[in-house]
Amino acid sequence: MSQTDDSLRMILNDVLDEYVNTGRITIDSSVNEENEEIREITSKSAIILLRRLKSRTTANLEASKVIEKEFEATVLRTWKKPIDLLDLLLYISLEVASEFSSERGSKTGSKHSYIHEALSKQQTNACLIFNEILHLLKSGFPSGAYSHWRMLHEITCVSYFISKHGEEMAKRFLDYEVVKGYFQAQAIRKNQQKMECKSISERDIEEAKKKVNKMNKTYGSDFVKKANYPYGWVPREVLKTRSLREIEKSVKLEMLRPYYDLAGYTVYGGSKGLVFKQGLMTKKSKNVILPVGPSNYGLADPGKIAAISLGQVTACLLATAATLKRLVIIETLRSLVDEICDAFDEIHAEFSENSKE
Repeated sequence: MSQTDDSLRMILNDVLDEYVNTGRITIDSSVNEENEEIREITSKSAIILLRRLKSRTTANLEASKVIEKEFEATVLRTWKKPIDLLDLLLYISLEVASEFSSERGSKTGSKHSYIHEALSKQQTNACLIFNEILHLLKSGFPSGAYSHWRMLHEITCVSYFISKHGEEMAKRFLDYEVVKGYFQAQAIRKNQQKMECKSISERDIEEAKKKVNKMNKTYGSDFVKKANYPYGWVPREVLKTRSLREIEKSVKLEMLRPYYDLAGYTVYGGSKGLVFKQGLMTKKSKNVILPVGPSNYGLADPGKIAAISLGQVTACLLATAATLKRLVIIETLRSLVDEICDAFDEIHAEFSENSKE
């Protein structure tokens, strides 16, 4: 037990001793939580406990923050080369996307492109998620970074799918936000009383419903059917089974499905997630201690696969209006992603060698 745990126990015992002096109730005795006396003791003790914890544990919390900063510095030293390259990839992706949009916007009389709108929004969202992944890696949380990559993979698959099927598919994708918003609003409205929150009114629901009815007239009932959510924007004649797995296959990215499933182990509450942690080095011992904090190990896989996906999303956007300049940029992104993967593999191999010693 740590010094912090001892401190917490001592404070808790002190507080309870102040309020449990009846002789009929002891600190560790079983109690009925519906009992009025127990409720009063619990309520008063909790207020005092929190107040004392705030005042007495400040030094411990500050010390923890210092340790966190020192550990982050260690992670950045260990993985400096690939992390610096990830920063460069994000910078290039943001810059070329911005320039691409500016060039298209500056063309007078240019026809509105739903593909450009959809893929630009997808690429912007991909950059945000990649930035979050990058910060998780820098802080030593590879499992969190890996689970974040799932969203990046979904964006990549959908981007390629939209690009493959053209303007009409892009428009359907953009218009479907109305349907998604309606279903989400319905779910929130149904449960917001339990959550003691009133963020959505009946009027909001009615307004959303009007927009959905308009989509129904435009695209038909299949588009707005709840059973087809969240891929109702994909026509049945294009994909018989509308799912991310089928979209993956149609754009030839199904080879990443095993990694997608692997990344999901740390997201869902299944038994595999209890023993699979990206930051945990494999040990022969059966008594493996699962990490509850950051790790300096396991950054390679999430770092590599995130770089691959961001490179793909950005290339997909640039390829919608290919020029020689944009083709050169796409090839540059490929070379950078390859370099990132090699840099991660090199450091990961050093960990493997050291673990054999």
